[in-house]
Amino acid sequence: MPLSQLPHVEANLRGIARRVPQLPLTETLICRLALILGRDLNSCLDGILRPLGLTEPEYRVLAALYAREGAACPRDLCAALAQSPANLTRICDTLVRRGLVSRSLDPRDRRRMQLTLRPAGERLLEKLFPAMCVGVGGAFDGFSVAEKKRLLTGLKKLLRGLDAIASSEAGRSARVA
Repeated sequence: MPLSQLPHVEANLRGIARRVPQLPLTETLICRLALILGRDLNSCLDGILRPLGLTEPEYRVLAALYAREGAACPRDLCAALAQSPANLTRICDTLVRRGLVSRSLDPRDRRRMQLTLRPAGERLLEKLFPAMCVGVGGAFDGFSVAEKKRLLTGLKKLLRGLDAIASSEAGRSARVA
């Protein structure tokens, strides 16, 4: 979203707040901006990944394997990537077909599968990382180190608040059932 659209988003929310006085306007604006930022950041990321034939979820799997010295159990990746086992399997099937990842039995526990980053996957990541670093770094050019730390702290606090809501809703649903 171009910054020029922000006044329109704010005006819409103020219009709602006039009709719904209990609307937490500032908090709603923060949530709306977070959604817009997520969408726009994914769009920028897609612009870097698409020319190399990768999707954002595929990139995250490759990067997670890279972070783990090139190998991991799918179960561990599901938690780290917030992916369902079925979706992770689909993503990994694509990466295996493309020769970027391999699947094998875990040598320490033959009941478990292990995913391994292949040399082609590692080369692709090493080609991507410079552009990713420039892109991410550029988005924060106007921030001081202290501002970035405060923003990160605030976003983590927001995430804890959302987790608390989800937990209370799950508890409420269990009591109703």
